[in-house]
Amino acid sequence: MKILIVLRKWNDNEGVGNDVKKIKEKFELKGHKVDIISREDDLNITSLSGSMGSLKETIRRKDEVENYDIIYTQDWSIAFPLLIPIRIFKEKHYCLFHKIQGEGENGENSGIFQRIVGNMLGEKLLVKTESLKKMFPKAIFSPDGINIRT
Repeated sequence: MKILIVLRKWNDNEGVGNDVKKIKEKFELKGHKVDIISREDDLNITSLSGSMGSLKETIRRKDEVENYDIIYTQDWSIAFPLLIPIRIFKEKHYCLFHKIQGEGENGENSGIFQRIVGNMLGEKLLVKTESLKKMFPKAIFSPDGINIRT
Protein backbone atom coordinates (compact mmCIF):
# COMPACT_ATOMS: atom_id res chain seq x y z
CA MET A 1 0.00 0.00 0.00
CA LYS A 2 0.95 3.63 -0.51
CA ILE A 3 0.19 5.82 2.48
CA LEU A 4 0.33 9.60 2.89
CA ILE A 5 0.58 10.73 6.52
CA VAL A 6 -0.28 14.38 7.19
CA LEU A 7 0.52 15.99 10.54
CA ARG A 8 0.44 19.51 11.94
CA LYS A 9 4.13 19.89 12.82
CA TRP A 10 7.11 17.72 13.65
CA ASN A 11 8.12 19.30 16.94
CA ASP A 12 5.09 19.78 19.12
CA ASN A 13 4.61 19.50 22.85
CA GLU A 14 2.51 16.35 22.49
CA GLY A 15 5.07 14.10 20.77
CA VAL A 16 2.95 13.52 17.66
CA GLY A 17 6.01 13.96 15.42
CA ASN A 18 7.83 11.16 17.25
CA ASP A 19 4.74 8.96 17.08
CA VAL A 20 4.50 9.56 13.33
CA LYS A 21 8.13 8.49 12.85
CA LYS A 22 7.36 5.21 14.66
CA ILE A 23 4.15 4.68 12.68
CA LYS A 24 6.04 5.23 9.43
CA GLU A 25 8.71 2.70 10.45
CA LYS A 26 6.08 0.09 11.37
CA PHE A 27 4.23 0.53 8.08
CA GLU A 28 7.50 0.28 6.13
CA LEU A 29 8.43 -2.93 7.97
CA LYS A 30 5.15 -4.34 6.64
CA GLY A 31 6.25 -3.42 3.11
CA HIS A 32 4.20 -0.24 2.65
CA LYS A 33 5.48 2.97 1.02
CA VAL A 34 4.93 5.99 3.28
CA ASP A 35 5.21 9.71 2.50
CA ILE A 36 4.77 12.41 5.13
CA ILE A 37 3.71 16.06 4.91
CA SER A 38 3.86 18.48 7.83
CA ARG A 39 1.34 21.30 7.44
CA GLU A 40 3.47 23.84 9.31
CA ASP A 41 7.01 22.67 8.47
CA ASP A 42 6.60 21.68 4.81
CA LEU A 43 3.77 23.95 3.68
CA ASN A 44 4.17 26.92 6.06
CA ILE A 45 0.46 26.83 6.86
CA THR A 46 0.05 27.75 10.51
CA SER A 47 -3.71 27.95 10.96
CA LEU A 48 -6.87 25.98 10.40
CA SER A 49 -8.28 28.72 8.17
CA GLY A 50 -5.14 28.59 6.03
CA SER A 51 -5.59 24.83 5.70
CA MET A 52 -9.08 24.97 4.26
CA GLY A 53 -7.95 25.55 0.69
CA SER A 54 -4.18 25.13 0.60
CA LEU A 55 -3.79 21.89 2.54
CA LYS A 56 -6.73 20.25 0.81
CA GLU A 57 -5.37 21.17 -2.64
CA THR A 58 -1.83 20.05 -1.77
CA ILE A 59 -3.10 16.64 -0.68
CA ARG A 60 -5.36 16.37 -3.73
CA ARG A 61 -2.47 17.20 -6.13
CA LYS A 62 -0.08 14.81 -4.38
CA ASP A 63 -2.70 12.06 -4.53
CA GLU A 64 -3.24 12.63 -8.26
CA VAL A 65 0.46 11.89 -8.82
CA GLU A 66 0.98 9.11 -6.25
CA ASN A 67 -2.51 7.52 -6.10
CA TYR A 68 -2.34 6.76 -2.37
CA ASP A 69 -4.31 3.89 -0.88
CA ILE A 70 -4.63 5.74 2.43
CA ILE A 71 -4.60 9.42 3.41
CA TYR A 72 -3.80 9.31 7.14
CA THR A 73 -4.29 12.57 9.05
CA GLN A 74 -2.93 12.99 12.57
CA ASP A 75 -5.22 15.51 14.22
CA TRP A 76 -8.73 16.90 13.97
CA SER A 77 -7.31 20.14 12.52
CA ILE A 78 -5.67 18.23 9.66
CA ALA A 79 -8.76 16.08 9.01
CA PHE A 80 -11.20 19.01 9.14
CA PRO A 81 -10.30 20.53 5.72
CA LEU A 82 -10.86 17.14 4.09
CA LEU A 83 -14.36 16.91 5.61
CA ILE A 84 -15.75 20.46 5.36
CA PRO A 85 -17.49 21.87 3.32
CA ILE A 86 -17.34 18.84 1.00
CA ARG A 87 -15.89 15.54 2.16
CA ILE A 88 -13.08 14.29 -0.09
CA PHE A 89 -11.18 10.99 0.03
CA LYS A 90 -14.15 9.40 1.83
CA GLU A 91 -13.02 5.81 1.28
CA LYS A 92 -9.30 6.25 1.92
CA HIS A 93 -9.16 8.99 4.57
CA TYR A 94 -8.35 7.80 8.08
CA CYS A 95 -7.41 9.94 11.07
CA LEU A 96 -5.58 9.19 14.32
CA PHE A 97 -6.40 11.07 17.52
CA HIS A 98 -3.48 10.96 19.94
CA LYS A 99 -5.16 12.60 22.97
CA ILE A 100 -8.33 14.31 24.13
CA GLN A 101 -8.31 18.01 23.29
CA GLY A 102 -9.37 20.30 26.11
CA GLU A 103 -12.11 22.80 25.47
CA GLY A 104 -10.74 26.32 25.59
CA GLU A 105 -7.19 25.04 25.05
CA ASN A 106 -5.00 27.87 23.69
CA GLY A 107 -8.08 30.09 23.46
CA GLU A 108 -9.64 27.75 20.93
CA ASN A 109 -12.59 25.40 20.98
CA SER A 110 -10.41 22.45 20.04
CA GLY A 111 -12.38 19.97 22.14
CA ILE A 112 -15.61 20.84 20.35
CA PHE A 113 -13.98 20.55 16.93
CA GLN A 114 -12.39 17.23 17.90
CA ARG A 115 -15.82 15.84 18.79
CA ILE A 116 -17.33 17.05 15.51
CA VAL A 117 -14.52 15.63 13.38
CA GLY A 118 -14.38 12.36 15.33
CA ASN A 119 -18.11 11.82 14.95
CA MET A 120 -17.97 12.62 11.23
CA LEU A 121 -15.16 10.10 10.71
CA GLY A 122 -16.87 7.28 12.62
CA GLU A 123 -15.15 3.99 11.71
CA LYS A 124 -12.43 5.87 9.81
CA LEU A 125 -11.13 7.26 13.11
CA LEU A 126 -8.33 5.58 15.04
CA VAL A 127 -7.71 6.43 18.70
CA LYS A 128 -4.66 5.77 20.84
CA THR A 129 -6.27 5.77 24.30
CA GLU A 130 -9.17 4.04 26.01
CA SER A 131 -10.61 7.40 27.07
CA LEU A 132 -10.76 8.42 23.39
CA LYS A 133 -12.41 5.09 22.56
CA LYS A 134 -15.12 5.86 25.13
CA MET A 135 -15.68 9.27 23.51
CA PHE A 136 -15.78 7.75 20.01
CA PRO A 137 -17.21 4.21 20.29
CA LYS A 138 -17.20 3.66 16.50
CA ALA A 139 -13.46 4.38 16.33
CA ILE A 140 -10.74 1.77 15.94
CA PHE A 141 -8.70 1.38 19.14
CA SER A 142 -5.09 1.50 17.97
CA PRO A 143 -2.47 2.34 20.61
CA ASP A 144 0.32 1.98 18.02
CA GLY A 145 -1.59 3.84 15.29
CA ILE A 146 -1.23 1.19 12.58
CA ASN A 147 -4.40 -0.93 12.87
CA ILE A 148 -6.18 0.56 9.88
CA ARG A 149 -9.10 -1.43 8.47
CA THR A 150 -9.11 -1.28 4.70
